[in-house]
Amino acid sequence: MKLRLIVVGRRAAELADFEARFVQRLSPFAPCTVIELPDGKGKQATQRKQQEAASILDKAGKGFVLFDEHGRQMTSMQWGEWFARQQGDAQLDFVIGGADGVHESVKSAASATWGLSRLTLPHQLVRVIALEQFYRAFSILRNHPYHRP
Repeated sequence: MKLRLIVVGRRAAELADFEARFVQRLSPFAPCTVIELPDGKGKQATQRKQQEAASILDKAGKGFVLFDEHGRQMTSMQWGEWFARQQGDAQLDFVIGGADGVHESVKSAASATWGLSRLTLPHQLVRVIALEQFYRAFSILRNHPYHRP
């Protein structure tokens, strides 16, 4: 299984080490690549979201999961169960939009929409939380001591 985290915008410098640590920790379970897409350049949020949508839809594979504050809330155990149901050689794409959110075309193309919190979170922080939860889900599946229920 291969994971791709497709994100609009650059990572926050303050979070770079933490993000890299979880990408590295994931490698024995499922190689993970973070793909950064450029922020939209329009003056209006709708223009930026349209530009970002074109990049997202060009890069993300069919059946991607979108992270959105209105998405389905799941526990870490449920994430583990979801990963367990995926095929071993699958490429799983996860999308994080930009600071303005995502265009409706991205929402409608997603196979699932997951929420990490009912809070509105900065997209740079969502990157780190998602990577940590990927690692936690695989730790649960492998009975690794990282996850302490």
